[in-house]
Amino acid sequence: MKIMTNTRTYLSFLFSFFIGFGIIFAQKTVSGTILANGLPLPGVSVIEQGTVNGVTSDFDGNYTISLQNDESSLIFSYLGYITQTLPSSSSTLNVIMSEDVAQLEEVVVTGYGATTKKSLTGAIGTIDSESLSLKPANNTSTLLMGQIAGLSSRQTGSLPGADFANLSIRNFGGALILVDGVQTPLGQIDPNDIQSISVLKDAAASIYGARAGNGVILVTTKRGSDVSEGANFTYHGTTTWSSLVQMPETVDAHQYAQLMEETGLGAENEIPGYLDYDTTRKRVVNNLTGEDFDGADWYRALYKDWTPITQHNLSARGSSGKIGYFISLGFTDTESNLRGADYTQNRYNIRTNLDAKFNDNLSAAVDLSYRQVTLDRANFGLGEMYNRLGTGRPTNLPIYPDQSYASHTGAATPFSPIADTQKKFSGTRVDRDNNLQARISLKYDFPFVEGLSTTVSLNMETQTEWNKTISKRYNIHTYDPSLGDGDAAYQFFGTRMNNYIQVNSDRDMELLPRLTINYNKIWGKHNLKTTLVAESTSFEREYLMGSRTDPLSFEAPYLNYSSEAERDNAEIFSESARQSYVGRFNYSFDERYLFEFTMRADATARYSVDGRWGYFPSASFAWRISEENFMTGSSSWNNLKLRMSYGVMGNDGVSNFDFLTGYNIANGFYLFNGQPYPIISSAGLANALITWESMKIANIGLDGTLWDGGLGFEIDVFYRLREDILALPDSDIPFHFGASLPRTNLNSRDNRGFDLMLSHKGKIGQVKYGISPMVSYSRGKYVKWEENILPTSGVDEATAIANADYNRRYVLTGNWDDRQWGYQTNGFFTKQADIDSHPVDIDGAGNSTLIVGNLIKVDQNGDNLIDWRDQVVIGQGGMPKWNYSTNMNFEYKNWSLNMLWQGASGYSITFAGNSGPWSASGHQAVAKDFAFENRSILGANGDIEVLRKFPPVFTTGGTPQIDQQASDFNRVDAMYLRLKTINLAYDLGNEFVDRLGLDSVQLYLAASNILTFDNLGVYSGSYDPEIVTGVNNNDVDRSYPNNKTITTGIRIGF
Repeated sequence: MKIMTNTRTYLSFLFSFFIGFGIIFAQKTVSGTILANGLPLPGVSVIEQGTVNGVTSDFDGNYTISLQNDESSLIFSYLGYITQTLPSSSSTLNVIMSEDVAQLEEVVVTGYGATTKKSLTGAIGTIDSESLSLKPANNTSTLLMGQIAGLSSRQTGSLPGADFANLSIRNFGGALILVDGVQTPLGQIDPNDIQSISVLKDAAASIYGARAGNGVILVTTKRGSDVSEGANFTYHGTTTWSSLVQMPETVDAHQYAQLMEETGLGAENEIPGYLDYDTTRKRVVNNLTGEDFDGADWYRALYKDWTPITQHNLSARGSSGKIGYFISLGFTDTESNLRGADYTQNRYNIRTNLDAKFNDNLSAAVDLSYRQVTLDRANFGLGEMYNRLGTGRPTNLPIYPDQSYASHTGAATPFSPIADTQKKFSGTRVDRDNNLQARISLKYDFPFVEGLSTTVSLNMETQTEWNKTISKRYNIHTYDPSLGDGDAAYQFFGTRMNNYIQVNSDRDMELLPRLTINYNKIWGKHNLKTTLVAESTSFEREYLMGSRTDPLSFEAPYLNYSSEAERDNAEIFSESARQSYVGRFNYSFDERYLFEFTMRADATARYSVDGRWGYFPSASFAWRISEENFMTGSSSWNNLKLRMSYGVMGNDGVSNFDFLTGYNIANGFYLFNGQPYPIISSAGLANALITWESMKIANIGLDGTLWDGGLGFEIDVFYRLREDILALPDSDIPFHFGASLPRTNLNSRDNRGFDLMLSHKGKIGQVKYGISPMVSYSRGKYVKWEENILPTSGVDEATAIANADYNRRYVLTGNWDDRQWGYQTNGFFTKQADIDSHPVDIDGAGNSTLIVGNLIKVDQNGDNLIDWRDQVVIGQGGMPKWNYSTNMNFEYKNWSLNMLWQGASGYSITFAGNSGPWSASGHQAVAKDFAFENRSILGANGDIEVLRKFPPVFTTGGTPQIDQQASDFNRVDAMYLRLKTINLAYDLGNEFVDRLGLDSVQLYLAASNILTFDNLGVYSGSYDPEIVTGVNNNDVDRSYPNNKTITTGIRIGF
């Protein structure tokens, strides 16, 4: 224990020396005991007002602090309790803390500032650091799933480097994410560095103007200036084991051979020569051993059961004299579930946030963060690999006895998805991302004007994305041990890939100088706050690329050691700039009536001088009804507040110098006199009047807390109108005109919906618990769309009816923006006689081309002919319209249990191709087990003898053309509920921890995605309801699944 204590003292001394300031000795000592509910409250922060001098209460609630100023007041704060500021009038000051049941004193970060929750006038959701740091996640963006009402989320895979969650505020689209005021991807931020996250959902985002049209997510990292005196060190380490949530199961060798018989191809023609098919027993037999051959599953050969992920973080946080600091070092190492382990990612995070107070008026902050993310993998395209994987026959071995040979799927062309994922065959690709961010700021509080301060800051970010691809051509072999032993069993079949090297370097740099002026004034019951901001942003990008074919040797894989025959080089340089002015005015009267007005002016070089400036105002109002005289006597209401807001935001990212005449250099060239000349074409006509998209959003909300936290609620109703969306005019122009019309601000669409969050806290015996369910809904329409709407008046009746049909089916204006169209079906034909007598012409040829198993499409208009007029809405695309989740937490002595249930509905999944009902009919693709088990069986007379959910196997190969049109037959209106995370933690007792010379030790066991309920029916268990499309919008079969994880973690404070 003595060694640990000495070590801690030594480390504290080093940090004080590093910062360069000594301890300032105090003039007065104050001590006392802090209680809550009659019991000592340890861990309460006690800070001398106006300084960073502070301590925390011990296990018995006792504290002692030496003051720098005898007249200073003390600030007592603790999470979940009301902050108190008390004068230090005597040397003994005992304090009784009261629970903040409505969390009114909780600090909420807003645009260019912060306020308390009771002073909020907008719809802002928050997440604190404790909600983030004890949950397993390789990508930080996934930690926001299910945490805030109105934040839609979907994770479409867990492959390292592509394991992020798609986050959309109220389904508006991709939100602006700012980390300490700088636009930064959230996924690669170390969650141990985050202090809080605020999600600006309504007009509160207007303060960010041109970039805030889809809402704003503000991430604030930890600092040392807001904690007590001394150094606090924390180590947080986790080991995670991940496995796939779901994986489709393919048919075995016997089932595959049976399907080949049913398709008419014949099993003997589709299996290797050393295998036979016993048609009587319906079993595949190995001729060499005489035993049944069950075959192999290529998916299970590709993936391994469990793979490790390790994360480590060491941080120091504290203050010394007038210096506050937070220093963090993090490392994450992730392997994919691909069996070859030739797909790994590691990440290094370094962050230093320093605060210095030079005197009563002048302070400074210096922040520095660096991260390096390296993705090291085999050279293959994910979509192409999954396409090949679907052809892996169970009768063909995915991994050969001699693994120096690349296996073959059995398809007609040389496919080897297993070899593709291994560096020794396909080559390598390394992606390295280096990001450096720095910020320096000076703040001056004017002594001659109370409440007036100014801050000057400079933010800098530089990012270099470098990648190198080394592609190898490799040979694919078939395997037939009946041909002989050793190498004789392997026969050359074809080649994959080409030999080449490509190197890309993409360097970005952004500078953001900012001037901020704040003025706060309180007199009587009046409170005035104003903020003025002037900032500019300059951005530069430089891209270089070089590629060569046929390197002389893969031992020296460099561009200058490769063939010059097909070399390719490219360079791109671009720059942009933005200038902004912001003003915000807050006024409150008696802490009951709160007003906020903001105005932002943005100018961007993307538009012409006449349309360069955009103006984005907002106004919001809040009425704290619970503070009215007619409510103060109520013993039930702790808080009741009505909020209203309206704001205008913009989007300047949709146009890039469209006001200028431009030209494109196309691929290829013309030959003149034997010399090549590039092809230059017009980029289209310029539009000098092009300008911003604008978003107008209105929001009404009501917050309340009753019965000392027994019930809390937040409900918001919103409407957003998005105008001036760019589109090509729907106008006919002469063919000889020679150019297309320019894009113009023409279209508009909207969103409407609501967010609802409830909360309940209670105590049963010694068990404290809390539950917070939330639900949100959002859906949009096309308000006005540039399109061809046919007239239904002023024309003859037949034309009016025809035009009305066209408008119903194809016109977007006034309709929901997520509609998926297709045919309603009533099963499929089971008998040829039913086809012959069917009164509706389905194929347009009197049903002469239909066969048993074809879909029966519903004739919606009763004309006995199936065509586009019979199409109806069969599904909903895009993000889920309904999102719901429930946070549950329980505490008993040193134990805590947290659970997050998360789900969604209001979206559709189409199961097509290898994942669909017709996959059993594929001649190249291999059927999944669910398709085999649910296929109907034809009898000897050609009619269905065994009726099941899916049609019988077709001899035409794959989905019949007549059934390839969109229909409800293979589409599911999906919904799911998932145990997203569960965490069981134990805090070691203080007596034991003290003996170790430590401050705290917490052990925990966590898991994610371990239980899912869905309505996918026969597809359930094979596919994840969160994944609606595969890579490159292919069917869901071509996607890397999500992971379920089990994590052990330890957090040590010293």
